[in-house]
Amino acid sequence: MILLALASSAALANNEAVDTDDQDIESLAPLQVTASKTATSTNDSATAVTVVTRDEIKNKPNTLLPDLLRQESGVYIQQTTPGQAIPIIRGLKGSQNVHLVDGMRLNTAFFRNAPNQYLALVDSFMTAQIEVVRGPASVLYGGDALGGVVNVLTHTPEFYHSDWDLNGQLYTSWDSADEKWISNASIDFGNNKIASTLGISYQDIGQRTTGSGQTIPFTAYTSRSMNNKWVINTSDFSNWTFDVQYTHQPATPRVDNLVAGFGETEPESLVYEFRPNERLFSHLKYTTANATDWYDMANFHLAYQKITDNRFSQPLSGSRTDTEQNNSELLSMQADWNKALTDTSLLVYGFDTYVDTISSARQRVLSDGTEVPRDSRYPDQSTMRQIAVYADWHQYFNDHEITVGGRYSDYDIDLNSPAIANDQLSLTDLTWHVSWLYRFNEADRVFANVGRGFRPPNIFDLGQVGERSGNRFNIINPNLDPESVLSFDLGYKHAGNGWQAEIVAFVSTYKDVIASIETGEVTEDGLDVVQSQNINEVDIYGLESELNYYFNNGGHLFANLTYTHGTEKSEDEEGPADRIPPTFGVIGYQQDLNSQWNIRSQVRYANTQNRLSARDLRDARINPFGTGGFVVYDTHFTWRPSINSQIRLGVENIFDKKYREHASGLDAPGRNYHVSLYHDF
Repeated sequence: MILLALASSAALANNEAVDTDDQDIESLAPLQVTASKTATSTNDSATAVTVVTRDEIKNKPNTLLPDLLRQESGVYIQQTTPGQAIPIIRGLKGSQNVHLVDGMRLNTAFFRNAPNQYLALVDSFMTAQIEVVRGPASVLYGGDALGGVVNVLTHTPEFYHSDWDLNGQLYTSWDSADEKWISNASIDFGNNKIASTLGISYQDIGQRTTGSGQTIPFTAYTSRSMNNKWVINTSDFSNWTFDVQYTHQPATPRVDNLVAGFGETEPESLVYEFRPNERLFSHLKYTTANATDWYDMANFHLAYQKITDNRFSQPLSGSRTDTEQNNSELLSMQADWNKALTDTSLLVYGFDTYVDTISSARQRVLSDGTEVPRDSRYPDQSTMRQIAVYADWHQYFNDHEITVGGRYSDYDIDLNSPAIANDQLSLTDLTWHVSWLYRFNEADRVFANVGRGFRPPNIFDLGQVGERSGNRFNIINPNLDPESVLSFDLGYKHAGNGWQAEIVAFVSTYKDVIASIETGEVTEDGLDVVQSQNINEVDIYGLESELNYYFNNGGHLFANLTYTHGTEKSEDEEGPADRIPPTFGVIGYQQDLNSQWNIRSQVRYANTQNRLSARDLRDARINPFGTGGFVVYDTHFTWRPSINSQIRLGVENIFDKKYREHASGLDAPGRNYHVSLYHDF
């Protein structure tokens, strides 16, 4: 109803809107590459795509990379603890979505199909654009792409002359609610043959104050990041790119283990820290547009990623300390080509392969100094290997576009443990999709998609052993089946005449969904024994809508609304699915007051979510009576004293509302005063 009202109001003001000639359609529908691995405007993509551009990033909270996806249509952000956050896309989270950096996998073999911290280890300040494909994308991106794809495109330096040049950016910000200082410095240098960018970031986060003035302990942490990218143009049609990224969080506490949650009389731990969390990533890419009989353009990638997930914990009694070291070393290689077969058809095809090796160890020291042997969290030196080939064929008619694609995937998973029967698992799968796009005119599109996605169980699902939050103890299950999804969506898009709008309805059926299930057993320490198991089926449907209207006086009206409904079915009963977000969205207005000043005000809102699964009801992060709805008001002023400088002043959660985003491990910040400075040189 909100979007309909906005649409009516904007239609009445249409005589003030800018003409199509003045308002570039490309500015309303930015280019993206993730949906089809070809550069396409969002309005001409036959899938639902969310794009966060560099200009939009400057108007968003910028602590963790997932923060940049807040307030976007179809994307809900869950945060277990500061220093961590994940996007939920069409009701799915964690390893049920593929996370990419410059097209290369961030997902590892110990990625949880639940909230996790790993996307937060990608530095938001090196981000040029974020592209989110909403809906299964297993043909192009393989296993895990059930709910969607998040692709983080990092900044690439560009110079257009032979003379050497240099430019850069300085940023600093302060926020009162989290006692937060953030700083970033980046520099680009080079010419049209060779160019480089170097960036460093530092975050110092303090204790969080929620609405009504409550301070949450154990929320302080620090983080530091570095990135360096080189581009070598070997000709007008080819180049090499080499990139290194590093993020280090020395000691990030897990708040939901350290503060008593719903249904708990005391916290689980005296100390629980990720100590440290790290990500090291290097990426070599070669691109050529020197056409051959086999392709018009080709990309070749080789990447290495190491994620360190070390932990230090101590129970509330202080009777012992536990330390553990977990590493994923992911080596990826892929190539993709596109070829115009005729004037009206295009073929995109390629292959990708990766091998992920997990190292894991765990130690326990009792209060008297005695060391007790412990099983590692994951089977040490276990591996997960994938190789796949795919093809995506686009056929263009006068006003129609049909896309048909398929992918063959082969997986080998080795738990590397003689103590585990069936410690090796081999899987193959065929995924597919069919898409249709119809162009009514220059501005209006209708599209539909049907496709099948696939996710093999990873080493986290198959082989994890040990304590988990919520007073649980996980045991292995090497006999899991893969998850799969069959999904359909239908949508409408518009971009032109000062308007951008989209509305998409979707329905998805997930088979053999992997979830943590209580076995009914209890350990000697009184922990509930749980195990990853295939539950029968989850049906999810929903609606995603977005509206932007630009006035010729510099005004910008924006709004979005997302609704998701999930049902879990078994042979005996059915009920709500896990962690389904409430209906949520944003409505706001941005206005240029003059050549220097701009104001942006918005209302963020979410309904109450009281459709809780049995697992939700046992989750100490979720109020068993339901997560309350909220309405939160924000206002920011931006002052541009010069073409190179921007100062942003704002108040978020103006009325100091105390609220929690559904399934998060702590309440959101209360009234927050924000100051930030960008300076380009």
